[in-house]
Amino acid sequence: MLVMAWVLFGLVGHDPWKADEAYTFGIVVDLLRHGDWVVPTLAGESFVEKPPLFYIVSAAAAYLFGGLLPLHDAARLATGLFVGTALLFLGLTAREIYGRGHAAACVMIFISCLGTFVRLHQLITDVALLAGMAIGTFGLALARRRHWSAGLALGTGMACAFFAKGLLGPGLLALTSLLLLSFAPWRTWRYMSILSVAALIAIIPAAIWMYALHARSPELFREWLVVNNFGRFLGFTRIGPHAPPGYYGYTLLWYAFPALPLAGYAVWTAWRRSEADSVRRNMQLPAVLAIVVASVLGFANDSRELYLLPLMLPLSLLAAVGIVWLPAAGANAMSGSARWGFGAAAILIWLGWVVLVTGFPSQLQSLLLDYQPGFVPRMHWIHLALAVCATLVAGTFMSRRRRTSSGHALTQWALGLTLCWALLATLWMPYFDAGKSYRAMIGSLAAQLPRNGCVASLNLGEPQRGLMVYFAKVTTVRLEVAPDARCDALLVQGRRSIGAPPPEAESDWIAVWEGARPGDLKEFYRLYRRDVAPDRALVQFPE
Repeated sequence: MLVMAWVLFGLVGHDPWKADEAYTFGIVVDLLRHGDWVVPTLAGESFVEKPPLFYIVSAAAAYLFGGLLPLHDAARLATGLFVGTALLFLGLTAREIYGRGHAAACVMIFISCLGTFVRLHQLITDVALLAGMAIGTFGLALARRRHWSAGLALGTGMACAFFAKGLLGPGLLALTSLLLLSFAPWRTWRYMSILSVAALIAIIPAAIWMYALHARSPELFREWLVVNNFGRFLGFTRIGPHAPPGYYGYTLLWYAFPALPLAGYAVWTAWRRSEADSVRRNMQLPAVLAIVVASVLGFANDSRELYLLPLMLPLSLLAAVGIVWLPAAGANAMSGSARWGFGAAAILIWLGWVVLVTGFPSQLQSLLLDYQPGFVPRMHWIHLALAVCATLVAGTFMSRRRRTSSGHALTQWALGLTLCWALLATLWMPYFDAGKSYRAMIGSLAAQLPRNGCVASLNLGEPQRGLMVYFAKVTTVRLEVAPDARCDALLVQGRRSIGAPPPEAESDWIAVWEGARPGDLKEFYRLYRRDVAPDRALVQFPE
């Protein structure tokens, strides 16, 4: 029930947010409109950054549940499916490696980490990669005693990881599977045959899609393979974010807490204990996988905290041993931190919401509203009821007096973190959505568009192009791609500091609308038209 609550809270109830959710949902909308299963498109243009698995599953969820939920919320149910699959196979892997009793601990550690809960409730392809990595890891664990089922799991995981984000996922699993040959449990002919079966299962569907993509367009195939796989990884293309040296090192300190210290304690204790030889053998798979993922991420040119998600799988598997060996002092510290730390955080979340809704004290409410100018305080009774239920359930369990064990302390930590997340996902979700959503801005912009004819765009980002299709039912024509397009309207994205000027070569554009999301101090948009009078009043949003 705790894991289900962790997965479901925050999965629905807000618009697609910039940047990853917005462009991903734009691709889903295009898939629902055009049904192209080979070449993903965004606002009518080919978008082959990633293979189409997540988009297809998300579009299917939107098609099936779009009548019950808003289309974007229905699409986000695919995230819950992939995250649930990843947690299921993570638990199965822990039970396969360590035996019964470790599966729940491993899953609880995973959902207890401070860096996972936000990303794993977003409409992003990385959740499908996580599910594929979890399935493949289960196959490698199963390979020590099973044959066909191990090959099926490993091959399926590699295929899922490939169709989620390309060559990275299957590359990590393939490198890990080869390095495992260094250890006796995997250095067998049976294991070699398992790898052969897995390779066939993974390569055949991947080859079919790659052939279909190449048959459609060799240029698109090269863009996907060379630019978006090798180019981004090696850094010879200017795509993707770049972080300073050592970024992953200091990010992991909070992102993987408490899995990282528990995993480190497990490795240190297993190395010191002479009687822990069997445990050391069981830790070989997660240790190798952790080294492989960390090394590849460190070598890659792109750096984002989002890319750390696959590393959480082996860290949680190692930490499952650490939580069992945790001494009483550590369990008491973890329990106390959960009860007092998350308890205080939950109280502050409640008090902040009361101030926001009631307006008392008014100075504090004004401060909160200044940070989110587009938010209008009002009571959402369903959100309030869910928040009250979550608080009562968590408070009842965490207030019980019993002898503290490491398992009980871990449960309290996971429950406290889930409570805080549930409160944010219910009480505060409208507040966050008011600043992150483009709905109101695009609605105001759409009222100034011509009824017929095309709308050109300049410097318009991928998230905004996708959301223009969803909120305004308009597919923009990019001047970067079609410079000779003659449209009656032009939408330019700029910055607050420099504005959003039209192309210098054309002087017949009349500005009819300008604005940005309320509270956004960076982005700025201006709409121009040719077919209006020069003295037409300029509409500003927000007014």
